[in-house]
Amino acid sequence: MITLLALPIIFGVGYFIVKKYNTQAVLFLAGLSMIALGVLNGTTDFLPKGGTPTGAILVDFFEVIKVISSSTLAKLGLIIMAVGGFSKYMGHIGAANAMVQIATKPLSHIKNPYMVLALAYIIGQLINIFIPSATGLALLLLVAMYPVLVGVGCNPAASAAVVATSACLDLGPASSAANKAAEVSGIDVATYFASYQLPVAIVTMIVIASLHFVCQRYFDKKDAEKGITHEFNVDATEQRDAPTWFAILPVLPLMLLLTFSKFAITSIRMDVVTAMFISLFIAMICDYIYTRDGKKVAASLKVYLEGMGNVFTGVVSLIISAQVFVIGLTTIGFIDLLLSSASNLGLGYFAMVLMLVTIIVLVTMLSGSGNASFFSFSNLAPDVAAQVGTAAAHVALPMQLAAGLMRSASPVAGVVIACAGVANVSPIELVKRTIIPMLGGLLSVLICSQLLV
Repeated sequence: MITLLALPIIFGVGYFIVKKYNTQAVLFLAGLSMIALGVLNGTTDFLPKGGTPTGAILVDFFEVIKVISSSTLAKLGLIIMAVGGFSKYMGHIGAANAMVQIATKPLSHIKNPYMVLALAYIIGQLINIFIPSATGLALLLLVAMYPVLVGVGCNPAASAAVVATSACLDLGPASSAANKAAEVSGIDVATYFASYQLPVAIVTMIVIASLHFVCQRYFDKKDAEKGITHEFNVDATEQRDAPTWFAILPVLPLMLLLTFSKFAITSIRMDVVTAMFISLFIAMICDYIYTRDGKKVAASLKVYLEGMGNVFTGVVSLIISAQVFVIGLTTIGFIDLLLSSASNLGLGYFAMVLMLVTIIVLVTMLSGSGNASFFSFSNLAPDVAAQVGTAAAHVALPMQLAAGLMRSASPVAGVVIACAGVANVSPIELVKRTIIPMLGGLLSVLICSQLLV
Protein backbone atom coordinates (compact mmCIF):
# COMPACT_ATOMS: atom_id res chain seq x y z
CA MET A 1 0.00 0.00 0.00
CA ILE A 2 1.62 3.24 -1.18
CA THR A 3 0.27 5.15 1.83
CA LEU A 4 2.52 3.16 4.16
CA LEU A 5 5.57 4.50 2.31
CA ALA A 6 5.03 7.62 4.43
CA LEU A 7 6.48 5.78 7.44
CA PRO A 8 9.99 5.20 6.04
CA ILE A 9 9.94 8.76 4.70
CA ILE A 10 9.07 10.11 8.17
CA PHE A 11 11.83 8.02 9.75
CA GLY A 12 14.17 9.24 7.01
CA VAL A 13 13.32 12.84 7.86
CA GLY A 14 14.22 12.19 11.50
CA TYR A 15 17.46 10.47 10.51
CA PHE A 16 18.70 13.25 8.26
CA ILE A 17 17.74 15.97 10.77
CA VAL A 18 19.73 14.13 13.46
CA LYS A 19 22.63 13.95 10.99
CA LYS A 20 22.52 17.76 10.84
CA TYR A 21 21.16 18.07 7.30
CA ASN A 22 19.34 21.36 6.73
CA THR A 23 15.88 20.84 8.25
CA GLN A 24 14.06 22.94 5.65
CA ALA A 25 15.69 21.10 2.75
CA VAL A 26 14.84 17.71 4.26
CA LEU A 27 11.19 18.67 4.83
CA PHE A 28 10.82 20.17 1.34
CA LEU A 29 12.29 17.08 -0.33
CA ALA A 30 10.22 14.68 1.79
CA GLY A 31 7.03 16.63 1.10
CA LEU A 32 7.58 16.82 -2.64
CA SER A 33 8.52 13.12 -2.72
CA MET A 34 5.24 12.16 -1.05
CA ILE A 35 3.28 14.42 -3.38
CA ALA A 36 4.93 12.60 -6.31
CA LEU A 37 4.02 9.22 -4.82
CA GLY A 38 0.44 10.43 -4.35
CA VAL A 39 0.27 11.53 -7.98
CA LEU A 40 1.56 8.10 -9.10
CA ASN A 41 -1.23 6.60 -7.00
CA GLY A 42 -3.82 8.69 -8.87
CA THR A 43 -4.15 11.80 -6.67
CA THR A 44 -4.04 14.96 -8.78
CA ASP A 45 -5.91 17.43 -6.53
CA PHE A 46 -3.15 18.22 -4.04
CA LEU A 47 -2.88 22.01 -4.20
CA PRO A 48 -3.69 23.75 -0.90
CA LYS A 49 -6.65 26.08 -0.55
CA GLY A 50 -6.22 29.12 -2.79
CA GLY A 51 -4.06 27.31 -5.34
CA THR A 52 -5.05 26.99 -9.00
CA PRO A 53 -3.75 24.16 -11.20
CA THR A 54 -1.16 25.38 -13.70
CA GLY A 55 -2.00 22.80 -16.33
CA ALA A 56 1.13 20.72 -15.69
CA ILE A 57 1.48 18.34 -12.73
CA LEU A 58 5.23 18.92 -12.49
CA VAL A 59 4.74 22.68 -12.24
CA ASP A 60 1.97 22.14 -9.68
CA PHE A 61 4.56 20.57 -7.35
CA PHE A 62 6.24 23.94 -7.03
CA GLU A 63 2.95 25.84 -7.13
CA VAL A 64 2.36 24.20 -3.74
CA ILE A 65 5.41 25.99 -2.34
CA LYS A 66 4.32 29.31 -3.85
CA VAL A 67 0.77 29.11 -2.47
CA ILE A 68 1.95 28.10 1.01
CA SER A 69 4.65 30.80 1.03
CA SER A 70 2.16 33.49 -0.03
CA SER A 71 -0.42 32.62 2.62
CA THR A 72 2.19 32.09 5.37
CA LEU A 73 4.04 35.36 4.72
CA ALA A 74 0.80 37.33 4.59
CA LYS A 75 -0.38 36.02 7.97
CA LEU A 76 1.68 34.02 10.44
CA GLY A 77 5.03 34.78 8.78
CA LEU A 78 4.64 38.54 9.16
CA ILE A 79 3.65 38.10 12.81
CA ILE A 80 6.70 36.01 13.63
CA MET A 81 9.04 38.30 11.69
CA ALA A 82 7.68 41.35 13.53
CA VAL A 83 8.19 39.58 16.85
CA GLY A 84 11.70 38.49 15.91
CA GLY A 85 12.69 41.99 14.87
CA PHE A 86 11.36 43.46 18.11
CA SER A 87 13.16 40.84 20.18
CA LYS A 88 16.48 41.64 18.49
CA TYR A 89 15.89 45.38 18.91
CA MET A 90 15.26 44.92 22.65
CA GLY A 91 18.63 43.18 22.91
CA HIS A 92 20.35 45.89 20.87
CA ILE A 93 19.22 48.80 23.05
CA GLY A 94 19.87 46.87 26.29
CA ALA A 95 16.21 46.66 27.33
CA ALA A 96 16.17 42.86 27.47
CA ASN A 97 19.20 42.77 29.73
CA ALA A 98 17.75 45.49 31.95
CA MET A 99 14.64 43.37 32.48
CA VAL A 100 16.71 40.26 33.29
CA GLN A 101 18.85 42.22 35.77
CA ILE A 102 15.78 43.44 37.66
CA ALA A 103 14.04 40.07 37.62
CA THR A 104 17.04 38.13 38.95
CA LYS A 105 18.06 40.59 41.69
CA PRO A 106 15.79 39.09 44.43
CA LEU A 107 17.56 35.71 44.07
CA SER A 108 20.65 36.99 45.88
CA HIS A 109 18.62 37.42 49.10
CA ILE A 110 17.58 33.74 49.40
CA LYS A 111 19.83 31.44 51.44
CA ASN A 112 18.71 27.93 50.38
CA PRO A 113 20.46 27.25 47.03
CA TYR A 114 17.81 24.78 45.84
CA MET A 115 15.00 27.22 46.58
CA VAL A 116 17.02 29.76 44.56
CA LEU A 117 17.16 27.30 41.65
CA ALA A 118 13.41 26.66 41.79
CA LEU A 119 12.61 30.38 41.83
CA ALA A 120 15.20 31.04 39.13
CA TYR A 121 13.36 28.65 36.80
CA ILE A 122 10.04 30.44 37.41
CA ILE A 123 11.65 33.85 36.83
CA GLY A 124 13.28 32.63 33.62
CA GLN A 125 10.00 31.17 32.38
CA LEU A 126 8.20 34.45 33.05
CA ILE A 127 10.91 36.39 31.21
CA ASN A 128 10.41 33.98 28.30
CA ILE A 129 6.99 35.55 27.73
CA PHE A 130 8.80 38.70 26.60
CA ILE A 131 12.01 37.18 25.18
CA PRO A 132 10.73 34.27 23.05
CA SER A 133 13.98 32.74 21.78
CA ALA A 134 15.06 29.77 23.94
CA THR A 135 18.73 30.05 23.02
CA GLY A 136 18.68 33.88 23.06
CA LEU A 137 17.11 33.94 26.52
CA ALA A 138 19.58 31.32 27.78
CA LEU A 139 22.52 33.39 26.59
CA LEU A 140 21.14 36.43 28.42
CA LEU A 141 20.57 34.42 31.58
CA LEU A 142 24.03 32.88 31.40
CA VAL A 143 25.42 36.41 31.68
CA ALA A 144 22.89 37.93 34.11
CA MET A 145 21.44 35.06 36.17
CA TYR A 146 24.05 32.28 36.10
CA PRO A 147 26.72 34.24 38.07
CA VAL A 148 24.07 35.10 40.69
CA LEU A 149 23.11 31.43 41.08
CA VAL A 150 26.71 30.29 41.43
CA GLY A 151 27.48 33.23 43.72
CA VAL A 152 24.80 32.20 46.24
CA GLY A 153 26.15 28.63 46.37
CA CYS A 154 24.36 26.77 43.58
CA ASN A 155 26.27 24.07 41.71
CA PRO A 156 27.29 25.35 38.23
CA ALA A 157 25.84 22.23 36.55
CA ALA A 158 22.55 22.63 38.43
CA SER A 159 22.46 26.33 37.51
CA ALA A 160 23.06 25.50 33.84
CA ALA A 161 20.24 22.92 33.94
CA VAL A 162 17.82 25.54 35.23
CA VAL A 163 18.88 28.06 32.59
CA ALA A 164 18.53 25.41 29.86
CA THR A 165 14.87 24.88 30.83
CA SER A 166 13.98 28.55 31.32
CA ALA A 167 12.07 28.78 28.02
CA CYS A 168 10.72 25.24 27.91
CA LEU A 169 7.03 26.21 27.67
CA ASP A 170 7.27 28.78 24.83
CA LEU A 171 4.71 31.04 26.48
CA GLY A 172 3.07 34.22 25.29
CA PRO A 173 2.12 36.13 22.16
CA ALA A 174 5.78 36.60 21.20
CA SER A 175 6.39 32.86 20.78
CA SER A 176 6.37 31.62 17.18
CA ALA A 177 5.05 28.24 18.33
CA ALA A 178 2.23 29.93 20.27
CA ASN A 179 1.31 31.99 17.21
CA LYS A 180 1.22 28.84 15.08
CA ALA A 181 -0.93 27.05 17.67
CA ALA A 182 -3.32 30.01 17.76
CA GLU A 183 -3.50 30.04 13.96
CA VAL A 184 -4.38 26.34 13.61
CA SER A 185 -6.85 26.75 16.49
CA GLY A 186 -8.62 29.62 14.73
CA ILE A 187 -8.28 32.06 17.64
CA ASP A 188 -6.17 35.14 18.30
CA VAL A 189 -2.89 34.65 20.12
CA ALA A 190 -3.88 36.78 23.14
CA THR A 191 -6.88 34.51 23.75
CA TYR A 192 -4.73 31.42 23.26
CA PHE A 193 -2.22 32.72 25.80
CA ALA A 194 -4.68 33.90 28.46
CA SER A 195 -7.38 31.23 28.17
CA TYR A 196 -5.39 28.14 27.19
CA GLN A 197 -1.65 28.47 27.86
CA LEU A 198 -1.74 30.34 31.17
CA PRO A 199 -3.96 28.01 33.26
CA VAL A 200 -1.91 24.97 32.22
CA ALA A 201 1.42 26.79 32.46
CA ILE A 202 0.91 27.97 36.04
CA VAL A 203 0.52 24.42 37.36
CA THR A 204 3.27 23.08 35.08
CA MET A 205 5.74 25.76 36.21
CA ILE A 206 5.17 24.84 39.86
CA VAL A 207 5.71 21.16 39.08
CA ILE A 208 8.93 21.83 37.13
CA ALA A 209 10.26 24.19 39.81
CA SER A 210 9.58 21.56 42.50
CA LEU A 211 11.29 18.85 40.45
CA HIS A 212 14.31 21.11 39.92
CA PHE A 213 14.52 21.53 43.71
CA VAL A 214 14.54 17.75 44.23
CA CYS A 215 16.52 16.65 41.18
CA GLN A 216 19.35 19.18 41.38
CA ARG A 217 19.84 18.38 45.07
CA TYR A 218 19.96 14.65 44.25
CA PHE A 219 22.49 15.04 41.42
CA ASP A 220 24.63 17.43 43.47
CA LYS A 221 24.75 14.81 46.23
CA LYS A 222 25.71 12.12 43.72
CA ASP A 223 28.45 14.29 42.25
CA ALA A 224 29.80 15.06 45.73
CA GLU A 225 29.95 11.34 46.56
CA LYS A 226 31.95 10.73 43.37
CA GLY A 227 34.21 13.71 44.01
CA ILE A 228 33.00 15.48 40.84
CA THR A 229 33.24 19.27 40.84
CA HIS A 230 32.12 21.80 38.26
CA GLU A 231 33.87 25.07 37.51
CA PHE A 232 32.31 28.49 37.15
CA ASN A 233 32.89 29.34 33.50
CA VAL A 234 30.99 32.11 31.77
CA ASP A 235 32.24 34.78 29.46
CA ALA A 236 30.43 38.05 30.03
CA THR A 237 29.61 39.16 26.53
CA GLU A 238 29.65 42.87 25.89
CA GLN A 239 26.19 44.34 26.24
CA ARG A 240 25.01 47.89 25.80
CA ASP A 241 24.32 49.83 28.98
CA ALA A 242 20.72 50.89 29.43
CA PRO A 243 18.80 52.65 32.21
CA THR A 244 16.77 50.49 34.55
CA TRP A 245 13.47 51.90 33.29
CA PHE A 246 14.15 50.36 29.87
CA ALA A 247 13.07 47.07 31.50
CA ILE A 248 9.43 48.00 30.79
CA LEU A 249 9.96 48.10 27.02
CA PRO A 250 9.95 44.32 26.32
CA VAL A 251 6.65 44.10 28.21
CA LEU A 252 4.85 46.69 26.04
CA PRO A 253 3.56 44.34 23.28
CA LEU A 254 1.94 41.98 25.79
CA MET A 255 0.40 44.90 27.68
CA LEU A 256 -1.07 46.28 24.46
CA LEU A 257 -2.41 42.91 23.28
CA LEU A 258 -4.10 42.13 26.59
CA THR A 259 -5.43 45.69 27.02
CA PHE A 260 -7.03 45.85 23.58
CA SER A 261 -8.69 42.44 23.66
CA LYS A 262 -11.82 40.78 24.98
CA PHE A 263 -10.21 40.86 28.44
CA ALA A 264 -10.25 44.67 28.72
CA ILE A 265 -10.99 47.30 26.00
CA THR A 266 -13.06 45.73 23.22
CA SER A 267 -13.78 48.89 21.21
CA ILE A 268 -10.26 48.88 19.73
CA ARG A 269 -8.84 45.87 17.93
CA MET A 270 -5.11 45.22 17.88
CA ASP A 271 -3.13 42.32 16.46
CA VAL A 272 0.43 41.20 17.20
CA VAL A 273 2.08 43.01 14.27
CA THR A 274 0.45 46.33 15.13
CA ALA A 275 1.42 45.94 18.79
CA MET A 276 5.03 45.25 17.78
CA PHE A 277 5.24 48.30 15.53
CA ILE A 278 3.72 50.57 18.20
CA SER A 279 6.14 49.17 20.78
CA LEU A 280 9.06 49.67 18.39
CA PHE A 281 8.05 53.31 17.87
CA ILE A 282 7.86 53.90 21.63
CA ALA A 283 11.19 52.11 22.17
CA MET A 284 12.93 54.29 19.56
CA ILE A 285 11.58 57.43 21.24
CA CYS A 286 12.83 56.16 24.62
CA ASP A 287 16.21 55.36 23.12
CA TYR A 288 16.44 58.90 21.74
CA ILE A 289 15.50 60.36 25.14
CA TYR A 290 18.35 58.35 26.70
CA THR A 291 21.06 58.73 24.04
CA ARG A 292 20.17 62.11 22.49
CA ASP A 293 21.64 60.75 19.26
CA GLY A 294 19.01 60.93 16.50
CA LYS A 295 21.31 59.54 13.83
CA LYS A 296 22.19 56.50 15.94
CA VAL A 297 18.55 55.84 16.83
CA ALA A 298 17.48 56.10 13.18
CA ALA A 299 20.24 53.68 12.18
CA SER A 300 19.06 51.22 14.83
CA LEU A 301 15.93 50.54 12.75
CA LYS A 302 18.21 48.38 10.61
CA VAL A 303 18.64 46.08 13.62
CA TYR A 304 14.88 45.51 13.70
CA LEU A 305 14.75 44.79 9.97
CA GLU A 306 17.72 42.42 10.20
CA GLY A 307 15.93 40.63 13.03
CA MET A 308 12.91 40.17 10.77
CA GLY A 309 15.17 38.73 8.06
CA ASN A 310 16.88 36.36 10.48
CA VAL A 311 13.53 35.05 11.66
CA PHE A 312 12.44 34.46 8.07
CA THR A 313 15.58 32.41 7.47
CA GLY A 314 15.30 30.36 10.64
CA VAL A 315 11.60 30.12 11.52
CA VAL A 316 9.27 31.23 8.72
CA SER A 317 11.09 29.13 6.13
CA LEU A 318 10.76 26.19 8.54
CA ILE A 319 7.01 26.72 8.78
CA ILE A 320 6.69 26.81 4.97
CA SER A 321 8.74 23.64 4.53
CA ALA A 322 6.81 21.88 7.31
CA GLN A 323 3.52 22.75 5.61
CA VAL A 324 4.81 21.30 2.34
CA PHE A 325 5.69 18.16 4.32
CA VAL A 326 2.13 17.95 5.69
CA ILE A 327 0.68 18.48 2.18
CA GLY A 328 2.81 15.50 1.14
CA LEU A 329 1.44 13.40 4.02
CA THR A 330 -2.08 14.38 2.97
CA THR A 331 -1.52 13.65 -0.75
CA ILE A 332 -0.13 10.20 -0.07
CA GLY A 333 -3.16 9.46 2.11
CA PHE A 334 -1.30 9.12 5.41
CA ILE A 335 -3.42 11.72 7.26
CA ASP A 336 -6.68 10.06 6.20
CA LEU A 337 -5.26 6.67 7.20
CA LEU A 338 -4.25 8.04 10.60
CA LEU A 339 -7.67 9.55 11.28
CA SER A 340 -9.69 6.62 9.94
CA SER A 341 -7.57 4.14 11.91
CA ALA A 342 -8.12 6.13 15.08
CA SER A 343 -11.85 6.22 14.35
CA ASN A 344 -12.02 2.48 13.68
CA LEU A 345 -10.07 1.76 16.86
CA GLY A 346 -12.45 3.97 18.77
CA LEU A 347 -9.67 6.24 20.03
CA GLY A 348 -11.03 9.18 21.95
CA TYR A 349 -9.71 12.68 22.45
CA PHE A 350 -7.02 11.82 25.00
CA ALA A 351 -5.71 8.81 23.05
CA MET A 352 -5.40 10.89 19.87
CA VAL A 353 -3.64 13.70 21.71
CA LEU A 354 -1.31 11.20 23.36
CA MET A 355 -0.43 9.73 19.95
CA LEU A 356 0.37 13.16 18.46
CA VAL A 357 2.34 14.24 21.54
CA THR A 358 4.36 11.01 21.41
CA ILE A 359 5.32 11.72 17.78
CA ILE A 360 6.34 15.28 18.66
CA VAL A 361 8.35 14.12 21.69
CA LEU A 362 10.32 11.62 19.59
CA VAL A 363 11.02 14.08 16.75
CA THR A 364 12.02 16.85 19.18
CA MET A 365 14.36 14.59 21.15
CA LEU A 366 16.05 13.42 17.94
CA SER A 367 16.25 16.79 16.19
CA GLY A 368 16.72 19.13 19.15
CA SER A 369 14.18 21.49 17.60
CA GLY A 370 10.75 22.03 19.10
CA ASN A 371 9.77 24.19 16.15
CA ALA A 372 10.69 21.52 13.59
CA SER A 373 8.46 18.92 15.25
CA PHE A 374 5.53 21.17 16.16
CA PHE A 375 5.36 23.02 12.85
CA SER A 376 5.52 19.71 10.98
CA PHE A 377 2.49 18.22 12.73
CA SER A 378 0.51 21.20 14.09
CA ASN A 379 -1.72 21.35 11.01
CA LEU A 380 -3.13 17.97 12.06
CA ALA A 381 -4.74 19.57 15.13
CA PRO A 382 -7.94 20.86 13.41
CA ASP A 383 -8.56 17.50 11.66
CA VAL A 384 -7.99 15.51 14.84
CA ALA A 385 -10.16 17.91 16.83
CA ALA A 386 -12.98 17.53 14.30
CA GLN A 387 -12.55 13.75 14.45
CA VAL A 388 -12.95 13.58 18.23
CA GLY A 389 -15.41 16.48 18.56
CA THR A 390 -13.41 19.10 20.46
CA ALA A 391 -11.89 22.53 19.89
CA ALA A 392 -8.66 22.59 17.87
CA ALA A 393 -6.90 24.47 20.70
CA HIS A 394 -7.46 21.49 23.01
CA VAL A 395 -5.34 19.40 20.64
CA ALA A 396 -2.81 22.07 19.64
CA LEU A 397 -2.00 23.15 23.23
CA PRO A 398 -0.44 19.90 24.53
CA MET A 399 1.36 19.43 21.18
CA GLN A 400 2.89 22.91 21.38
CA LEU A 401 3.92 22.71 25.02
CA ALA A 402 5.33 19.18 24.60
CA ALA A 403 7.61 20.38 21.78
CA GLY A 404 9.15 23.10 23.96
CA LEU A 405 9.53 20.84 26.98
CA MET A 406 11.33 18.08 25.14
CA ARG A 407 13.69 20.55 23.45
CA SER A 408 15.20 21.16 26.87
CA ALA A 409 15.64 17.40 27.32
CA SER A 410 17.42 16.83 23.99
CA PRO A 411 21.23 16.61 24.06
CA VAL A 412 21.39 18.01 20.51
CA ALA A 413 19.32 21.13 21.23
CA GLY A 414 21.20 24.41 20.86
CA VAL A 415 20.10 25.70 24.26
CA VAL A 416 21.33 22.52 26.00
CA ILE A 417 24.67 22.57 24.18
CA ALA A 418 25.23 26.25 25.06
CA CYS A 419 24.45 25.75 28.75
CA ALA A 420 26.48 22.54 28.98
CA GLY A 421 29.53 24.36 27.63
CA VAL A 422 29.28 27.02 30.32
CA ALA A 423 29.07 24.41 33.10
CA ASN A 424 31.92 22.31 31.63
CA VAL A 425 29.74 19.20 31.39
CA SER A 426 28.66 17.14 28.39
CA PRO A 427 25.17 17.73 26.96
CA ILE A 428 24.27 14.17 28.01
CA GLU A 429 25.20 14.92 31.62
CA LEU A 430 23.18 18.12 31.55
CA VAL A 431 20.15 16.32 30.09
CA LYS A 432 20.27 13.90 33.03
CA ARG A 433 19.52 16.94 35.19
CA THR A 434 16.77 18.33 32.93
CA ILE A 435 14.87 15.27 31.73
CA ILE A 436 13.00 14.49 34.97
CA PRO A 437 11.67 18.06 35.38
CA MET A 438 10.73 18.08 31.69
CA LEU A 439 8.93 14.72 31.87
CA GLY A 440 7.12 15.94 34.99
CA GLY A 441 6.16 19.06 33.07
CA LEU A 442 4.92 16.95 30.15
CA LEU A 443 2.74 14.85 32.44
CA SER A 444 1.35 18.03 34.02
CA VAL A 445 0.55 19.45 30.59
CA LEU A 446 -1.32 16.31 29.55
CA ILE A 447 -3.36 16.24 32.77
CA CYS A 448 -4.01 19.98 33.07
CA SER A 449 -4.96 20.39 29.40
CA GLN A 450 -7.73 17.86 30.12
CA LEU A 451 -8.94 19.46 33.35
CA LEU A 452 -8.30 23.22 33.13
CA VAL A 453 -9.11 24.31 29.55
